[in-house]
Amino acid sequence: MSTGLDIVVLGLSLSSSWGNGHATTFRGLLRGLHAEGHRTLFLERDVPWYAGNRDLADPDFCRLEYYDSVADLQRFADAIRTADAVIVGSYVPDGVAVIDVVAGLQPRRFCFYDIDTPVTLAKLDRHDEEYLARRQIPVFDIYFSFAGGPLLQRLEDRYGARRAAPLYCSVDASRYRNTGEPPVWDLGYLGTYSPDRQPTLEKLLLEPARRLPDLHFVVAGPQYPDDIDWPANVERIDHLPPAEHPRFYSRQRFTLNVTRADMIAAGWSPSVRLFEAAACHTPIISDSWPGLEELLPPDEALLLAERSEDVVAALTTVDEARRHDLAAAAHRRVIRSHTGVARAREMVAELLRLPPPNDSRPKGRSMSNDQNGSGSRTILVAGGAGFIGSHLCDTLLAEGHDVICVDSFLTGTEANVLPLQNHPRFTLIEQDICSPLQLERPLHQIYNLACPASPPHYQADPVHTMVTSVVGTGNLLALAERHGASFLQASTSEVYGDPEEHPQREDYFGHVNCTGPRACYDEGKRAAESLCFDYLRAGRVDARIARIFNTYGPRMQPDDGRIVSNLIVQALESRPLTIYGDGQQTRSFCYVTDLVAGLIALMNVDPNPKQPVNLGNPGEFTIAELAELVRELVPGTSRIVHQPLPVDDPKRRRPDITRAMTLLGWQPQVSLAEGLPLTVDWFTQALKKAARQPASVGSYRQQVQPAARPEV
Repeated sequence: MSTGLDIVVLGLSLSSSWGNGHATTFRGLLRGLHAEGHRTLFLERDVPWYAGNRDLADPDFCRLEYYDSVADLQRFADAIRTADAVIVGSYVPDGVAVIDVVAGLQPRRFCFYDIDTPVTLAKLDRHDEEYLARRQIPVFDIYFSFAGGPLLQRLEDRYGARRAAPLYCSVDASRYRNTGEPPVWDLGYLGTYSPDRQPTLEKLLLEPARRLPDLHFVVAGPQYPDDIDWPANVERIDHLPPAEHPRFYSRQRFTLNVTRADMIAAGWSPSVRLFEAAACHTPIISDSWPGLEELLPPDEALLLAERSEDVVAALTTVDEARRHDLAAAAHRRVIRSHTGVARAREMVAELLRLPPPNDSRPKGRSMSNDQNGSGSRTILVAGGAGFIGSHLCDTLLAEGHDVICVDSFLTGTEANVLPLQNHPRFTLIEQDICSPLQLERPLHQIYNLACPASPPHYQADPVHTMVTSVVGTGNLLALAERHGASFLQASTSEVYGDPEEHPQREDYFGHVNCTGPRACYDEGKRAAESLCFDYLRAGRVDARIARIFNTYGPRMQPDDGRIVSNLIVQALESRPLTIYGDGQQTRSFCYVTDLVAGLIALMNVDPNPKQPVNLGNPGEFTIAELAELVRELVPGTSRIVHQPLPVDDPKRRRPDITRAMTLLGWQPQVSLAEGLPLTVDWFTQALKKAARQPASVGSYRQQVQPAARPEV
């Protein structure tokens, strides 16, 4: 390329390799970019632990600048806006905020470089968003990953990455060469201490050292605890700067590669130490993981070890000729495919495959009414006085629509819609949807959320629950057909029953007891879905299906039987917290504002997905964990008591939201750690208000004409 690209990289560190492998990775990549004629600005957060241990303060292959805070990034706003590509790396301090700021500057090409992909995804699955939020993954044009293999498809299918591409670590072949010095150690290891690597290091280096007291071993790297029992023949080097790495590798007969547990599980996750040692012609003994054979084939380019005995055998039986052959084979492969120049070419090729950076392609696929040019609409929300329905009414009104709320007040409450009574675009109709609605006003959309949704409520009158789902949904579909309105059915994760598949995908048919006490709700919702798809296939109604997982937040009823409201109310009233069963059953909790955003996105996405879409938060928690979180938020909470598990209660529940992320560009943004305190605060105020005004509000309900509940 004659002109080269201008690239901005925001990474953990370039200046200091102390306690991290990011610096050497970036150095190799950026040197390669420089050699290929590209220009790079590296932005590094100025932090004390790297500032005091800098071993490359003034690189000659890129421009290095430091910033003091997220706000200080504005000094580089012009460079970020005009660069051909901007790349944010993993483990950047305040990474979530950094990504949000950079995204707001609208870079021409925006990428993420995950040097810790398996660790990152394991953290996200634990709802740990230390440096990357799950909601941010679809924002990037390319998700570059240190790990390859099946993990790339998982990034796209499960996490919503637009494109995931491998970008393994690399080595600077001009700096990593054998120095010709004679061996000092029979086996060495270079790596920062990690608890998940330490058992393997114990098995594959420390135990062989104890068994071979006449041989010499070395472990280099910082942060090892003081209580490790190092054998006398193991030399310790606390920190080894990159400039000393070639001498370190060259003076070993063998070097050991140990892989982190998350990277072993993911596979295709080579350590930079593999490539550095190979570039220095040092024979490698490695632990085993999927994909290694594609990079450095065992028995050709390295030796595998699973037990201490494997290492002992290698150190005592492999002759010099065999050592030379192993080292030469690894060296050939690394110099051909794993240098900084090779990696830079791979990255630039991926960047240039993207559409032109000045095009107007949309950042998401969900269309609001304003975006599609339809303006204000008349929207009917059945069950609009309920927990979720009232939040939906609020949001639709805020977007400028006319909202008709239909509710029988069987489980919904006047208090939820009382603030809307004087809104000029809000209409309340008190009616059970089991009776046909007669409306002359044109309708554009109908949301059906009308059905008791918690076990105590839907089991109180199971026949009416079933009829609401079947007859009521049929009535609303007929109404939608008459008006030519789009229709969204609020279905439920209960259609999966007590699932035998985990997490639950929309193509899973479920495991439902059709004669049990929950069947009125489970089978009712399944029948309602069938009705919707029959209308859709016949071309009679534009119907959409949302399968809603556990949702929580303000306006939940204190007595609705949901686990979140149960525990919070019990805690606030200083009663024992009730857990049904052993508490190890799991649920995924979605904050109500996220759920409402998903419903609106599904209603307005074009074209109609014509398939159910899971809406929920994939963060999975045991009920025991939830109880402990509530205890932490409500000081002085009393003990936990256990009650028998209800019949057919699901053991595990977690949505696969790949379809929602892909089709709608939607995923939850409020974590349980953020949403639960808001919910506790709301219940605190609601209980105080109830104590002051024990009588329920009745005046508003009297403003509408009640309809008789049908015989069923």
